[in-house]
Amino acid sequence: MDQALAGLRDQQARLQARRTELLGILRADAAGQGAASARAAAGPGGVGAGAPGREVSPGAAKNVLLILGGLLLTVAAVVFTVVSWGQMSMAGRAAVLAAFTALVMLAPVVLIRRRLTATAETVAGLAVVLLLLDGYAARRVGFLGLDALDASHYTAGVFGLTALILVAYARGTRLRGPAPVAVVLAQPVLPLLTGDLPETWLVVMLVATAALDVPLVRYGRGAVRVTAAVAGSGVATLALLVGAPDALGSPSVGQALARSAPLVALALLGGFVTWLLTRPGKAQGETWAAVVTVGTALTLIAVPAALAQPVLDVPGTDWRPLAYLVPALAVVLAAAWLPWRRVRLAGTATGGMVALLTTLVVLPRVVATLVAPLAWLDVLWTGTWNGRQWPPFEMVTPVDVAVLGTLAAGLLAVAVKAAGGWPLKAVAERGTGGWPAPMKGAASGVLVFRVLAVGALVAGVLMVAVVPQAFAMPYPAALAVRVVLAVALALAATLGRAPWWAVACALVAGPASAHAAAYAFGSEPATLTALPILAAAAAMALVARVKELRIWGLGFAALFLGLEAVAVGFSLGLRVLVAASVGFAVAGVLVLLRSLWAGGASGLRYAGTTLLLLASWLRLGADEVTVVEAYTVPCSLVLLGSGWLRRRRAPVSSWAAYGTGLSFTMLPSLVVVYSDTEWRRSLALGVVALAVLFAGARSRLQAPTVVGGVVLAGVVVRELAPYVSEMLLAVPRWVPIAVGGVLLVVVGATYEARMRDLRRARDVLRAMG
Repeated sequence: MDQALAGLRDQQARLQARRTELLGILRADAAGQGAASARAAAGPGGVGAGAPGREVSPGAAKNVLLILGGLLLTVAAVVFTVVSWGQMSMAGRAAVLAAFTALVMLAPVVLIRRRLTATAETVAGLAVVLLLLDGYAARRVGFLGLDALDASHYTAGVFGLTALILVAYARGTRLRGPAPVAVVLAQPVLPLLTGDLPETWLVVMLVATAALDVPLVRYGRGAVRVTAAVAGSGVATLALLVGAPDALGSPSVGQALARSAPLVALALLGGFVTWLLTRPGKAQGETWAAVVTVGTALTLIAVPAALAQPVLDVPGTDWRPLAYLVPALAVVLAAAWLPWRRVRLAGTATGGMVALLTTLVVLPRVVATLVAPLAWLDVLWTGTWNGRQWPPFEMVTPVDVAVLGTLAAGLLAVAVKAAGGWPLKAVAERGTGGWPAPMKGAASGVLVFRVLAVGALVAGVLMVAVVPQAFAMPYPAALAVRVVLAVALALAATLGRAPWWAVACALVAGPASAHAAAYAFGSEPATLTALPILAAAAAMALVARVKELRIWGLGFAALFLGLEAVAVGFSLGLRVLVAASVGFAVAGVLVLLRSLWAGGASGLRYAGTTLLLLASWLRLGADEVTVVEAYTVPCSLVLLGSGWLRRRRAPVSSWAAYGTGLSFTMLPSLVVVYSDTEWRRSLALGVVALAVLFAGARSRLQAPTVVGGVVLAGVVVRELAPYVSEMLLAVPRWVPIAVGGVLLVVVGATYEARMRDLRRARDVLRAMG
């Protein structure tokens, strides 16, 4: 095949070169003849020597003239029929219309014989308009009692008769325009015959019209096939838009069954069309089949939903979301069995979108239920044990639990089908080449399975988390459910062999553990009992098979133990800030001990130091210390001195040497400045920050530069804030908006220059020690 293609390319190159040579010869001959003709036409004065060439081809000019002429004739015919009709007698009207229509329909025959095909097509278009106007005029004057007929039935008859005449006319004249127009005119015939009948009959006629378009799509040619495909798609879409709301609004199962019957026929028709389009195996046919599949999938979802809604509409509890979710997931699972890729994707996407929209209906209640435990923080240890005192949120219902559970089961089933079957453990650990059919050889199969599995995990966790409120469980049982859920997720993250699954479980375990901890603050015994359990569950990550999770497990364990220390302090009667400082101190010590065990990991050292700093600051606040510098400055001097000595002995970073010492004094002072009206502290802190900034810039050290710059900027903002607020109140409100707009325009106009400046500043900061 490669050799054959190479030979064809060589032959194409030779033919292309020969074509270029012949075109050059023809252009040279044409140029010589054109110059001679121009000289002859110009005459002695040479008027035509500089005349420009033709900018419009003869064919384009001819088409423009024909279209404009046809439009003018059509407008004249409409004006004559509608406006000037009453100026002639009955016989005159009939004679004029009949004669004019006959002449117009016979004119293309003569034009075709003279090889004026384009003109014949234009005149044939005028004939279509005249035929419709004949029907309008006949009813207007009451010809043969036609004015007594029903308007919709008469219109259907006019369209149908005109379509039949055009079909015969196209066969007789061999023109290409009348046949597609006949297809368009035939579309509304059956729907118009329904008249005042119920909407179900309208849907029946629309489906029947779409079914009649299928043979034209299958056996038609050229414009007829394309027109039938477009028209049939539009009619089928209209049938779905009319029939689905009608069926979904049925008050009983019997009426839903009757109203859904046309939709069942529409779904069968869509499946048949999909099979016809995909059978040749062409990409274009598969694309059209994917479009048809979208409508078929929506129909397959609407029919079961219409039948199930009357049964699920229970007084007091609305189970109707399940009527949409279950068939949507069934469509997704069924689409996974289809052998055509684009069709499979269309069906999966349609069912998944309906499932997502259904889930979004219950999502606000789920979120409100999950954030409800945060209200315990405002009423610490005042919750009741019997579950009657809940925060003022709209709680979930058993329906929401069923929706989340169904979604989790459906996603898991689709994931298993996408992976090729069980066992899940082997499937999760395989590479791309080991995937069974139908995903074998597809690199995206692994990603699809993992995404669906994680989605099922999240839906299942949400379901378990909202079960207590949905079934009004007492507080101890509700807390136990949350703690057990968090422990189970932590255990799954610890024991998970596949890294992606362990990380997914850990990402879900973090919020679940935090949610359980927040919920535990509803009662003192619950807080003192639940927090150590959660800390132990987080500490299990220290032996996790995925090494990256160990640091996160330690962090959560330290957090929960710190909160336990805070709770113990509350229980012993300590003040809030004192208990909080105790908790941060415990967490900081634990993190620093773990850093020593890990060989002095820098990240753990920074985290532990930060926790101890927070503990010391909270302790100062608890003792109502106003001059914080008296306690922080000595510690900062000691830390800065030790950092200077350490930097002389070994080349450590400026953050390791000076970061803690600078932050220990300057950051608490900056916080106090914002609550202090005394100007001396602000001035002193600004001078110190400026000096630290200059020292860092001169020594090219990151820590002094960043800390000094941040503190100096904070002081400047603090001092300028009153003047800025006064200025904003003094000037009109539109001025700040205008200034902001001008700044945005300037920044946008000099975007590249600003980006270069930012990159240059970043490079300078990185170059510092």
